[in-house]
Amino acid sequence: MATSLRAALLRRLLWPLIGVSALGGAISYVVAQRFANETYDQWLLDTARSLAQEVGGHDGTLRIDLPASAVNMLVWDALDTVLFRIDGSRTGLVAGERALPLPDPAGPMVQFYDTHHGGMALRAVRVMLHDNGGGEDVSVTVAETLNKRHRLAERILLSVLLPEAVLVLLTLWLVRRGIRRGLSPIARLEHEVQARDQNDLTPLRDDLAPGELLPFTRAINDLLARLDLAIGLQRRFIADAAHQLRTPLAALKVEVEHAIREKDPDRHAAALGSLKRGIDRIARLSNQLLLLARAEQGIAGLAGHDALDLSALAQEVSGAWVPRSLAAGIDLGFEADERQHLIRGDAALLGELLNNLLDNALRYAGKGSRVTVRVADGPVLEVEDDGPGIPADARKAALERFNRLPASPGDGSGLGLAIAQDIAQAHGAVLELADAPGGGLRVRVDFRKADGVRRDR
Repeated sequence: MATSLRAALLRRLLWPLIGVSALGGAISYVVAQRFANETYDQWLLDTARSLAQEVGGHDGTLRIDLPASAVNMLVWDALDTVLFRIDGSRTGLVAGERALPLPDPAGPMVQFYDTHHGGMALRAVRVMLHDNGGGEDVSVTVAETLNKRHRLAERILLSVLLPEAVLVLLTLWLVRRGIRRGLSPIARLEHEVQARDQNDLTPLRDDLAPGELLPFTRAINDLLARLDLAIGLQRRFIADAAHQLRTPLAALKVEVEHAIREKDPDRHAAALGSLKRGIDRIARLSNQLLLLARAEQGIAGLAGHDALDLSALAQEVSGAWVPRSLAAGIDLGFEADERQHLIRGDAALLGELLNNLLDNALRYAGKGSRVTVRVADGPVLEVEDDGPGIPADARKAALERFNRLPASPGDGSGLGLAIAQDIAQAHGAVLELADAPGGGLRVRVDFRKADGVRRDR
């Protein structure tokens, strides 16, 4: 199931925002706790100092000069339990809770510390006084539970978190709105594509998409261009096939009717022979049309094909034409060095390329002529004959489909050289027609500009 880009962006922004908010809440709680401690620590210190001022020496002993009711008022608290103890260095406990834990005696004059007493967590302060009039040192310790501190920290945290939560929700709303508006070009692009007719393959306008989507829209435009080319080639192929097959099929129908009507055995046999030749022509034309359709589409992922040796392929294909060349009275030769000439491509299509060049050479060179297949450095594939050749001003037309030169012998369809050129172009090679050194025609297929492996060994 496809995921929404809007939802994905919201999730990617939401979790960091929640994380930052949680971190901010934790920091706020630590700050609030510290603020509460500083506030109430000062109250503890003031209480301890007030008690210390009421401690004095009488008859060589220490005692507190306040009645018990006054002391209780001094340490009274509505939310917390407050404990105290007063100790003299010689007298010992003067007043207060004996079990209240004390800090390290070697500590500073004013020492805050955390402790426990009676199952309660306490915050305490001890104040040391030297010779408070009784000839001995006095220690005053005041401790309280943590209820007020926790309540103050919670109130501070709540006062921070509520506005922060509102800001987070407002930020999410703004981010969601911003994402929706930021993705609106995609919606416009979607509307543009959906509103198109199925035959409209014109490129998408660049102004429909933001800069980040331009590579995507340009890739789509490239695909549309290739699709338009492929559809155009398909339509052209269908039109060419319909045009080229209509006449031979009509002639074949006439020959079939003639053979059916013919009663004379000799004429009937001649009619059947003519019918067979017509069927052969149509079969050859059909095969060439199918090969042309395959060559038009090019070779998808040509770089993915294994490297092949052009010399070995050319020698194998040429060898298959030896019987036909002997039957036609033509000397078919092959020239190549012992090195490998590696290219990357489709062996079947390259074989058909050479088949078409050899078919043309044997068909038009004439009896007693020489045809040579050659593989040279580059690599370059050449098919050379010493036949009548093709005039320079007619060579461009000779490469066009279904175009047979005037006074051409045989019953060709004008597709051989066109198919060879399409296959060469599909491999990135260049096909050229030129005069052979001894007269005749040289067809040269140059693979030097083709992509892929091209190394002579």
